[in-house]
Amino acid sequence: MGGTWMHSTQVEKVYWDGISEVVTECADGTVVKSQKLLCAAGRIANVDDLRLESAGLALNDRGLISVDDKLCTSVSNIYAAGDVIGPPSLASASMEQGRRAACNAFDIPLGGLSQLIPAGIYSIPELSSIGLTETQAREQYGDVIVGKAKFAEVARGQISGNTEGMLKIVSDAKGKKILGVMLVGESSTEVVHVGHMAMLCDADVDIFVESTFNFPTLAEAYRIAALEILAQRPD
Repeated sequence: MGGTWMHSTQVEKVYWDGISEVVTECADGTVVKSQKLLCAAGRIANVDDLRLESAGLALNDRGLISVDDKLCTSVSNIYAAGDVIGPPSLASASMEQGRRAACNAFDIPLGGLSQLIPAGIYSIPELSSIGLTETQAREQYGDVIVGKAKFAEVARGQISGNTEGMLKIVSDAKGKKILGVMLVGESSTEVVHVGHMAMLCDADVDIFVESTFNFPTLAEAYRIAALEILAQRPD
């Protein structure tokens, strides 16, 4: 699409030249001039106007409200959820935290809160993931097996013109345990939930091979990627 990806480039200085351009200076000496600059610097807890001191609460050293595993604050009858308690600061996670906080406040029994939370980036193309990335998996487990499926390999990708997408499954060195699923392409934030459910159920990679997917769908990519992992399994 005409863009340039500068991976792992450290930005040292950004300023307006006073005329018409934004100047970005990088640590390696690269200088980028542009009409506009979009900076995604993360999320900050929206706590400035809550007057927490009136409720007997104080922020921790990260500027957040500390909670226990039941989302209860240091004041026994006050619960907190969402951006004010920190990462992942996602709408999906925050809604579930709010539900759990309300249930805990009224002593309504709940199951455990899974730490497997899918991430979605609604760019063009979309990106989504669940679990460990390939880099994280190699750091944690050493050897891993990776299976990939390009959307161009499935009929739905050809029909919808979504041929630039890809699905990747990362498994342990035995090719059994699913460590993570990553997608890029149209509908990635929808398709990731197939892998999400499999991981929540602690299913092996084989579940994608032994299951029948609707045809044509992008979800078929799970089967293709899983078959690639099976082909790499050690004897």
